[in-house]
Amino acid sequence: MRDFAGKIAVITGGGTGMGRELARQLAAEGCSVAMCDVSASNMAATRALCEEDAPQGARITTHLADVSLEDQVERFQREVARDQDTDKIHLLFNNAGIGGGGSIVSGDRAEWEKTFNVCWGGFICAPALSCRC
Repeated sequence: MRDFAGKIAVITGGGTGMGRELARQLAAEGCSVAMCDVSASNMAATRALCEEDAPQGARITTHLADVSLEDQVERFQREVARDQDTDKIHLLFNNAGIGGGGSIVSGDRAEWEKTFNVCWGGFICAPALSCRC
């Protein structure tokens, strides 16, 4: 894809790091961006950065969602359709991820499961957002 203007991108984990930079670069190219994260304040900062460089008409929306929880990903999908006023997206970046897990010998199983659910479950759940691409 050479031209991002007028396209719609969805980014999980858009509040910081690579997700933030993806959102910034896509918005600067005229792409509308829908991002989710577990931190509303981080997404607000990303949104402000995106809006500084985005041309008029690019829509930047933020959505609070934990990608390890299917009901929150499904809510995110509905919100994207509503807030971006679309029934399809053009780009999907399954970017959300966390480090963790700790020791396999003495670590807490809940910590391992949370890490797995974000890094693997989020990847499995998020494609539901692209079902109409």
